[in-house]
Amino acid sequence: MRTLLFLDYWSLHEPLTQATVIPTLRMLLAEGLAERVVLVTVERGRPPASMLEPLPQGVMHVPMRAARGPRVLARALDRLTLVPRIAVLARREGASFIMARAVVAGGFAHDVHRLTGLPYAVDYFEPHNGYMVDAGEWRAGGILDRAVRRMIARQLRSAAACVTVTDNYRQRLIAAGADAGRLYVAPCPVDASRMRHDPVARERLRDELGWRDALVGIYAGKFGGLYHRERAFAAFATAHRHIGERFALFILTPEPADAVRAGLAAAGFTGRVVVRYAAHAEVPAYLSAADMAFAPYRGTPSSAGISPMKIGEYWSAGLPVLLTRGVGDDSGIIEREPYAGAVFDPEGNDLSHALDRVLEVLARPDQRSHTMALAARYRSMNITRDVYRRILGPWTTPPGGAAAGASTPG
Repeated sequence: MRTLLFLDYWSLHEPLTQATVIPTLRMLLAEGLAERVVLVTVERGRPPASMLEPLPQGVMHVPMRAARGPRVLARALDRLTLVPRIAVLARREGASFIMARAVVAGGFAHDVHRLTGLPYAVDYFEPHNGYMVDAGEWRAGGILDRAVRRMIARQLRSAAACVTVTDNYRQRLIAAGADAGRLYVAPCPVDASRMRHDPVARERLRDELGWRDALVGIYAGKFGGLYHRERAFAAFATAHRHIGERFALFILTPEPADAVRAGLAAAGFTGRVVVRYAAHAEVPAYLSAADMAFAPYRGTPSSAGISPMKIGEYWSAGLPVLLTRGVGDDSGIIEREPYAGAVFDPEGNDLSHALDRVLEVLARPDQRSHTMALAARYRSMNITRDVYRRILGPWTTPPGGAAAGASTPG
């Protein structure tokens, strides 16, 4: 039986696991790229009483507890304690290949590879240290920044493949000397069937709120770090002033609603707004009830290497996106695709022009279906599937056949 070990450094109940890892596992099994998957997650705190997304049949889940303590010490302890356990698990379960989700999990995969000789690949290969520094979470040149830089360099040397989420970052790595033959691109995929526009949910939610004739914007995510905070609130206030009293706003965020409302008030926003946390399964209904979406990312050097999940989800629901410039490949897509939305500079004064462009897009016949088609074109799981086929093909073993693709430790 072809067994794939899938390493995920997030918890099972993390939104990124629910929204990205589980659909990937479902695809791997459905496409026959693995007959069985051993999913390792690293758990922190107490998990919720129920799982948001059921695991596909054929997935064995092995939770491992993260170390506690100061971040640097906890990360070091995780590697010391979890890597040997993962190596034993890989041998015991007969894994023939390791796939790691993002570069931190890739660091564990590299160490397990050295212990076992198992080949590995890393997807969602992003400049993790760069955006942690840019977000103000880590100090440039500090221990964590240096450690992840070394981790990325090791993976570029020893991994069978690294899958970036943007072509911008792939080209940057190639220019720095990385092997182009082992670098692939697959943007963060979206399950379009789950996120697609639902007219029934739209009518129900808008009727409940008395927003039947409103032009509704939506923002789903956090504030601060990689995202603007005060400038995001200012953008929402500008949209209200520009569009008028027809404008209403959903903000789906894990942050305290009172703090968000205070930020809106400080920016001069006086329009209709719903601020709440929504589980991932609840998000599609809000997207269906909206007309346009906001993605106020900060323009940082690392932003060119990210592929925001929310952009694909917005497009899947047919929402043109107001996105800041310099974000992954998506800013360029939006600038050239007539139904994608508009880009703007939160530190400049061009948001009104971007809003006019989005309003013009919304006025076009069949706009929603044209925008939904962008998700299929740029964020389909088929892109990820084709890349996985190229990576895993040499390592899959026919039933009754010999193991393929021996690898030496790096």
